[in-house]
Amino acid sequence: MNKILVPTDFSPNASKALEYAVEIAKLADAEILLLHVSDEVDAVFRRKHPLEEKHGVALDEAIEIELALIQQKISQERVSIQAKAYGGQVVPSVIDVADEYEADLIIMGSLGDTGFKEKLLGSVSAAVIGRSLVPVLVIPLLATWVHPEKMVLAINHFDDEPSLAAPAFELAKLFKAKVTVAVFTGVDKAIAVDYLENTRGLLLYEQKLKTIYHHADIAPGMLDGHHFEETLNDYLETNDIDMLVMFTHHKHLPESIFHRSLTKKISYHTNIPLLAIPVQKK
Repeated sequence: MNKILVPTDFSPNASKALEYAVEIAKLADAEILLLHVSDEVDAVFRRKHPLEEKHGVALDEAIEIELALIQQKISQERVSIQAKAYGGQVVPSVIDVADEYEADLIIMGSLGDTGFKEKLLGSVSAAVIGRSLVPVLVIPLLATWVHPEKMVLAINHFDDEPSLAAPAFELAKLFKAKVTVAVFTGVDKAIAVDYLENTRGLLLYEQKLKTIYHHADIAPGMLDGHHFEETLNDYLETNDIDMLVMFTHHKHLPESIFHRSLTKKISYHTNIPLLAIPVQKK
């Protein structure tokens, strides 16, 4: 991992995301690109921006000043960081810059300066998850940096190649974290054969992962419950999990509960960082 893109709107949640990025950059010896996108259409309908009041100058200049201050502060922690102001629509701009910058990872907050989560039409982080070809690490507002020791890779089918999980295991190696590979079986519809097939499939998938990621501490896990989201959150809380990993499919798979809309939904509600790994389906 060499390059980390961190979009910021200067909100508290964006600062949390930058905090995670700095810690990961230290471990990986990676550089950070801090990106602020000014949506000119949105700006027409907004009241005076807090940065204008803070720095006493026009917004464009205030943004440059704020980015420079953050860059200076992070540089003091011996982390390589660039800062860039960009004009345009936020989500397409983040996607374009990630491509231009050749980012290995995007880290961003799940809640911006609007404060409305799902009520906001098209959360930026959820929209980025839905379109990004780069793994996206979403940091919840209430998350505080802790060195991750336990990660969960949540799956519900075994069609995805184990090699797709490389970003998760790269982070796990940096953190020296244990990775539990967990499969969901809905108890409402499940029959005995479902449990048997999931158990066999999970153990085989675990072995494939161990073949690729020799360094990794990997264990199997079962998510049994009535509703996926509730079952997952209960598991994460009960087992003190520090980071959740999910695949997001950019083409809808009717047989899969892990298409992009579900991963985006989880990004609104999880209380721990979520790493969304994009899967390109033919």
